[in-house]
Amino acid sequence: MCRAPARRPRPHWCDVHHLLHWAHGGETEPGNLALLCERHHAKVHHGFRVERDTDGRWRTWRPDGTEILLLPHLTRRTADARAG
Repeated sequence: MCRAPARRPRPHWCDVHHLLHWAHGGETEPGNLALLCERHHAKVHHGFRVERDTDGRWRTWRPDGTEILLLPHLTRRTADARAG
């Protein structure tokens, strides 16, 4: 699945992206790879950044260095409960 925020296309629609580019010493091994859809794969080669923390959490940054954050997904049940 695409590791960009809010994207979940099927894996066969994704490209494998080296987190540390192979030209800079990045190895082609699972810890240095991420699946990205074609759109987001192009974006990371034009300034966006995708990284995985040591705890396994994926994080994404814009070209200006600000992190892209998402609110937790609300289920219909939770939304209805909050609405009263």
